[in-house]
Amino acid sequence: MNSLPMRSELNQKELWDLSLLYANQQEFEEAIQAYLFNLDEIIKYRGKLGQAENLYQVLVLYESMLEEYSKIWHYGSLGYEVDRKNQRYEHNVAQVEKLADRSGEILSFILVEIAGLDHSYLVNFMNSEQGKDFQHYIEEILYQKKNILSLEMEELLKGINSQLFNQYRLYTTMMYQDLKFDSFEVNGKTYPNTFAEFEGEYEAHSDPAIRKAAWESFHNGLSAYQFTAANNYISHVQTEKQISKIRGFDSVIDYLLFEQKVNRKAYDQQIDVIMKELSPVMQRYATILQENHELESMSLADIKTPFYNKNIQSISIAESRRMIEEAVSVLGDEYLEIVQKAFDQRWIDYPMNQSKTTGGFCSTVYQGPAYILLNWTGLLNEVLVLAHELGHAAHFCLSYKNQLALTPSPSMYFVEAPSTANEVIMCQYLMKQDIDETVKKSLIAEFISRTYFHNMVTHLLEAHFQRKVYQAIDDEQLLNAETLNQFFYDTLKEFWGDKVTINPGAELTWMRQPHYFMGLYSYTYSAGLTIGTQVGNKIASGDQDTINKWLQVLEAGGSMGPLELAKAVGVDMEKTDALRETIDYVQTLVDQLAK
Repeated sequence: MNSLPMRSELNQKELWDLSLLYANQQEFEEAIQAYLFNLDEIIKYRGKLGQAENLYQVLVLYESMLEEYSKIWHYGSLGYEVDRKNQRYEHNVAQVEKLADRSGEILSFILVEIAGLDHSYLVNFMNSEQGKDFQHYIEEILYQKKNILSLEMEELLKGINSQLFNQYRLYTTMMYQDLKFDSFEVNGKTYPNTFAEFEGEYEAHSDPAIRKAAWESFHNGLSAYQFTAANNYISHVQTEKQISKIRGFDSVIDYLLFEQKVNRKAYDQQIDVIMKELSPVMQRYATILQENHELESMSLADIKTPFYNKNIQSISIAESRRMIEEAVSVLGDEYLEIVQKAFDQRWIDYPMNQSKTTGGFCSTVYQGPAYILLNWTGLLNEVLVLAHELGHAAHFCLSYKNQLALTPSPSMYFVEAPSTANEVIMCQYLMKQDIDETVKKSLIAEFISRTYFHNMVTHLLEAHFQRKVYQAIDDEQLLNAETLNQFFYDTLKEFWGDKVTINPGAELTWMRQPHYFMGLYSYTYSAGLTIGTQVGNKIASGDQDTINKWLQVLEAGGSMGPLELAKAVGVDMEKTDALRETIDYVQTLVDQLAK
């Protein structure tokens, strides 16, 4: 039994509107054909980029193709994210994956030829009236130059990319279509269990009996698929390792960090400092939570329960809009207008439904809508998720407005800073409202559990586990389900010590996170939140100088490196000061909760 509604049963006004991209399926199909025609046109420039006029013409055509491709990709893939039982959506996502491979194969000549051109010729082109707009794109190629392969190899790798890296697709198929969880019974009542319901409702349920019964049902379901999931994930990291070797890297970690423009020191210190110095702070939070609920012991099955779990207020979509717009209005009219468009033009997909992707994300079309996926519960933590995703939306809308489609995307290291800054701004706004002490303490606890627990603990533990996996791959160690389980159990034990009981099944937590199929993504949440905390608190206090610098940073997109972007707004991520200040800030929140 599945208690979630089918997609067709939902209120259309609460679903995102993909017709903003193409009015119907026919327009989408016609756009693909037009794009294929342009692929045939652009290949005519192969071998001719040594002439400045040809280089300019190919980049102009490539730019226009990327803009259209962004619409094609989003229309073709987003429908499947919300309804995996729809065969048309399944057909569309297969079409765009095939198009991505063909496009990558044909367009490889641009990358390879530019990398092989004389450096002085490229400098002159970038300094010319025609070429100056493409400076950041060419500089990115020069950054990658020593790791770019022959044309034949680049064509081969890009032509089979969706087959090489199909593990994410297999993961989502297993999670949202195959994986089933047994119903569970508490006090004579039967509760159906699904991935979305466990993460959205049961995991933080006020009744400990329901929490623990749901935990057992959920992790028994995961356990039945652990060997398939392990083989799929191991296949992914082994593929990354082989690609890293082909591109000349001794370590897969260095290869993935090279793409982010981040060195190993910055990566390691982000994980190590938090594991050592945030750990006692969060252990104390767990103890306070245990005392507040008068629990005999605190376990991972209890750690996400709200600080106050009686009379929890449900927040309407309209009320969440009012709150978010008031909070971010400090960032100015242009920023606020983007947020308002997201609500008015139906960029947001709210309700849970069968076969919809869990969690939340934002995916922005170049010069178009920023589509936000939620699994709306009406609780305060979901309002913070929405504020988070709107931070992504505003970031990329501002970036795309001011940068070419060919300009590199912002580094993954920085990409969570604008979203987590919004959570900080939102929480500071809420705490300034006329509220009593009980509500304020509840809000502080929600701030800790949603913003800092989720971004700096949940994702950090994933990152700590992930580093072990990549180190094992670099050292050619045997990996299997048992190894992955032990890695994650050891990480949990190291962080929580004897303050939190590690429930059976917790070692399977690695099965719940799609970020593992996106390179070194998980650790960047804590990096982003470190930047976001420093910036968000200043913005919330009305610091106009920080606001102005922040808006300029958002507009810069990938035209600057991640550490450079952080420095532009006064945060030095090469040292540990900002990270330790953020941990100290979390400590002050826990202190307020303990009063």
